[in-house]
Amino acid sequence: MKYGSHLSQQKTEFPDAWQAHFVDYDSLKRFLKTQMVDTSVHLATAFPRSHTFAWNADPSSDQFADLLGARLARVSSLTPEFVRMLDAEVTKFNAYFVQVKDATKAKIGRALDPEHMPEVAELEAALGDLLLLERFVFLNFTAVAKALKKHDKWSGLHIREPYLMRASGLPFVVSTSLLKLKPELLARLTAVLGGKHGVEANDIAPANRPAGEGIEPTRGALPNDLTRAGPSANLGPLVELMHETQTVMVSLRGPHGTDIIGGVLSCLSKHQCQIVDFSLSRLHHDVTFGVLVHLHDRDVDLFSDLAKTAQRWDGTLSFDVQDARLKASKLASAAQYALSEAPYAQRAKYMATVVNERGLSP
Repeated sequence: MKYGSHLSQQKTEFPDAWQAHFVDYDSLKRFLKTQMVDTSVHLATAFPRSHTFAWNADPSSDQFADLLGARLARVSSLTPEFVRMLDAEVTKFNAYFVQVKDATKAKIGRALDPEHMPEVAELEAALGDLLLLERFVFLNFTAVAKALKKHDKWSGLHIREPYLMRASGLPFVVSTSLLKLKPELLARLTAVLGGKHGVEANDIAPANRPAGEGIEPTRGALPNDLTRAGPSANLGPLVELMHETQTVMVSLRGPHGTDIIGGVLSCLSKHQCQIVDFSLSRLHHDVTFGVLVHLHDRDVDLFSDLAKTAQRWDGTLSFDVQDARLKASKLASAAQYALSEAPYAQRAKYMATVVNERGLSP
């Protein structure tokens, strides 16, 4: 599914008041597709491989210089216009984040007030607001990153990393107050649910309990500390929402071999991320290492550390927020995964044959 369609689908699950504050990804993409056609200054990829740039002995009619000059002129005009459009979108969603963050923080503060005895519904509502805001940030930040990636592809320039570095000081990136409150909110909710079920809070999810012990895995759910606690099943859609907003694919590509792998794993270990799946490809010293991770609380710090790792090892860092429902159901149990859930309509299927020392193997 194209990200524009995915974003439109996800927006329908947000309240009406939030709709106008999303990044207008379709507008940004439309500008790039209509205005930046045949403008790429990266000529090696802008033309087919079979294309030949011929030498012209007459300097007064050098087609190569004219072509490059025309493209540079268009890019120098259109790229600043695109950046101004993107700035306006980032400013819009960042301002709404600040507004909603303050209201959400106040609601969580009341739920955590030691002199206040909140009901389960109040705690679930506070947690729901927090997860919705996290989801809002992920969807919009991904839209910004993907728009920048498309710009770089169409223009031949590479502004994505410096632009994201420039945006890294905005409140939606650096604000960690809500992330610090989430463990407290989850602990309070666990305690209240435990009391209602006649279970002590410390007995719900002890640190030394093996993963999933005594608990039937919920279809479409990945194992984590929250799903191991029996009473937390009452959270229902909130657990699913947290999975969907906090499952991210991270990829780092660079020329320093296994140091790339070690750098990524060190960051994930430092922030106690759960690795759901991974991929590795290597050609000589060039390595691409990708991991599908389930984030916990310090996701902003994780991305900061990954960016530093990429810079240290001359790597290219990318990430993508996953639609985790299909992946989760597939990973939870192979028996539970149905092919009907996959988007196979009108898609060709292929079988690979590999040659090894024993002959051909399908």
